[in-house]
Amino acid sequence: MVTISANGFLNRCPLLCTIRRQPATVWVISAVSFFIDTFIYSLTVAMLPDILQKNMGASESATGLVTTMFGIGGLIGSLSSGILSDHYHNRNVLQIIGSLIYVIAGIIFYYSKHYYQLLLFRFINGIASGIACTLLCTAVGDVYPANLLGFKLAIAYLCNDIAYTIGPICGEKLYQINGVYGPALLVIALGLFKLLLLVVFAEDSLIIREFVRMRLSTFAPASLEQDNSQMLHGKHAETIGYDNAGIDVLEKSDSYLPTQKNNPNITFDIDNLPQRASIPLWRLLMKLPVVISAFAIISCLGIQGMLEGLVPLHLIDRFNRSDFSGMAFVILGLVFTVLVSAVGKLTDATIKWRGEVMRYYIILFGSVSTVLAMLLMTLANTYATMMVGFSFFALTNLCMCIPAQSAFGDFVNGANADSMARGYSIAICAWAVGAIALPAIGSALYSHAGFTKSVMGVSSIACAITAGACLTFIIRKQRSCVEQR
Repeated sequence: MVTISANGFLNRCPLLCTIRRQPATVWVISAVSFFIDTFIYSLTVAMLPDILQKNMGASESATGLVTTMFGIGGLIGSLSSGILSDHYHNRNVLQIIGSLIYVIAGIIFYYSKHYYQLLLFRFINGIASGIACTLLCTAVGDVYPANLLGFKLAIAYLCNDIAYTIGPICGEKLYQINGVYGPALLVIALGLFKLLLLVVFAEDSLIIREFVRMRLSTFAPASLEQDNSQMLHGKHAETIGYDNAGIDVLEKSDSYLPTQKNNPNITFDIDNLPQRASIPLWRLLMKLPVVISAFAIISCLGIQGMLEGLVPLHLIDRFNRSDFSGMAFVILGLVFTVLVSAVGKLTDATIKWRGEVMRYYIILFGSVSTVLAMLLMTLANTYATMMVGFSFFALTNLCMCIPAQSAFGDFVNGANADSMARGYSIAICAWAVGAIALPAIGSALYSHAGFTKSVMGVSSIACAITAGACLTFIIRKQRSCVEQR
């Protein structure tokens, strides 16, 4: 009988142990954690311009700097957690640390009276978010194969979008009732709840991965075992390509066969897991699929972060209504919520139907359409027309973000490399770079050139780079197919 155990009192309860070892539990906890992470972020996004300008007398560019500090924190959190998690083969400990950092951020926000304290709050919040997003995506990628990863991540992002929808409303109401104290206490409570959730219900995803693979290997046919053996030992993980053959083997088996399966009495814990070759971070950054996906994330999430700072200001300047800003983000979040699962499912189905190259056609479509959405927003003469453009941006954002996010897990799974956390640390770093650069540039341009030039200038350049990278991959793929014929 094969047993996989982790140290701790909780795994001595049979029912709880069974729940903790299910891939679906990892998925559900990741989705709930995504909700908590985004809710904490969006809780304050609508109130910060008001706090900065009315209470602290800060300039308009100060809003962009606050967003930038969040991105810097996210960059630090994602890079450190990705490298440390793969190096020490542990996901849970760093996620627990991230939950405690949320509590620290809430305490800082509770006592914030000055501008530098808000900067510190956003910076600490960014570190916690970088750790959370990196390791939650990594955990889902650990336990699900490539043909399911896009949809699973899309559903996790559904909870993210629900939080993005209701967070600004809750934040505004709590702020009106009790100032910063209400939102700050809620941030602390959510951090503690996530800590409890991880400690009680979350088994390390690396342990679950090996448990599932050993269980499935019992029923795997001999031909499939040979295919997996060739893939494990025939190519080094650093030189393996991102081809359909490798992905197909993973889809058919739902796992790579562990070399320890002939020992029926083996016991796994977090310090006794089968080791696989890893791809160094610098080599991952040289892979074209990774580079394109990183550019796509920088563009779509950077533009979104820029709009989070500029839309409230534009609504005040153009329509003289500060109370519309919360509703604008609610509309955006609702569109995200309605469309995210459909876009994820269609992305998986399209890639399965026409191959990996379709991922980059989808991202290309999202890049071009984003520029059109920005054009519609900037030319809008009414609030309703502007919200139509904002809603269209939600769709184009998903068309860029979902294929790009799932690309990291698909690439690492296809390479059979122990570099999942490193891969998703690049994804979150790309998001952080976008959050650092684009909002700051957009805010600076807004002060001098207004809403139209700042939004169109930043979004056009970012999307043009992403579209060019996608076209490069598509052309190279077509040439490769012609040469093979």
